[in-house]
Amino acid sequence: MKPLLSVVVLGVCAGALHSAEVQADEVKVAVAANFKGTLERIGQEFTTKTGHQVTISSAATGVLYTQISHGAPFDLFLSADVATPQKLEKEGKGSERFTYAIGQLGLWKKGGPAPDEAQLRAWQGNLAIANPRTAPYGAAAMATLKSLKIDPKQYRVLTGANISQTWQFVDTGNAEMGFVAWANLVEAGKTGEAWAVPQNLYPVIEQQGLVLKKGEAVDALVAWLKGPGQNTIKEAGYALP
Repeated sequence: MKPLLSVVVLGVCAGALHSAEVQADEVKVAVAANFKGTLERIGQEFTTKTGHQVTISSAATGVLYTQISHGAPFDLFLSADVATPQKLEKEGKGSERFTYAIGQLGLWKKGGPAPDEAQLRAWQGNLAIANPRTAPYGAAAMATLKSLKIDPKQYRVLTGANISQTWQFVDTGNAEMGFVAWANLVEAGKTGEAWAVPQNLYPVIEQQGLVLKKGEAVDALVAWLKGPGQNTIKEAGYALP
């Protein structure tokens, strides 16, 4: 099965060009849609320092699970939840699970003013939500409505295949409001148009990684995500493990 999106972050460390001991390699990463932009920036930093290339394939966590289950040749999986990499590990598809970020949910109304709980309760128009069956941020959105005792049937719900498509629904005006990843709002400079959904309204969005194929470059990228990459992750709008 072909990945839905593919981005290659390229670069060669100047030191690697002059050292016969350093062998640049490629790391193929399957990443949840919400973390794609952040991983692109981390990949550029990582490549500059190590010479290793990072190839990124992005989709909803559930879609990536299906691809990995069917033998897609990824080296590393960066999920938007814990359950999916845990399931793959139990199925013998990988090892070395680790938490790399804590996701946060936002309710976005393009152009502002920022919506709030009262507006969400009163709203009866279009509302964009990622598919809760495949996208952890969609599940978090539905959990938020349940916590607030709001029946989603009061809205005309537009279901995105992943959090990126959900963003597009709001960005293009097809939905007046939508639940999106706070990190995507930070990246786009749109936090002033959004409500940071209180984290007590939905289960913690603990985002875990799983090593699918061992290798020097994979180990180096995992170490980078746990180390220097944490600053980039925090700046992107995530909480740290």
